[in-house]
Amino acid sequence: MKEELIKIFTAQDNIQAEMILATLSDNNIPALKKDIGSAGIMNLYGGNSNFGEEIYVAVWNAEKAEEVLRDMGLC
Repeated sequence: MKEELIKIFTAQDNIQAEMILATLSDNNIPALKKDIGSAGIMNLYGGNSNFGEEIYVAVWNAEKAEEVLRDMGLC
């Protein structure tokens, strides 16, 4: 059975996205990122992109994840 995912944040770049994913993981919240536009190619060739990255979590984890983002000063 697939879990329903919800977008909780759009990171400015890959670096911010990775910091968010690490912090969510530290709080036992599984998350994933999705490249926006050509971000994946730019990350591969340039090490970073400014196209942005969307952060997703399971719907049932969204409230806890948003609290973590607030604690990080992102919401």
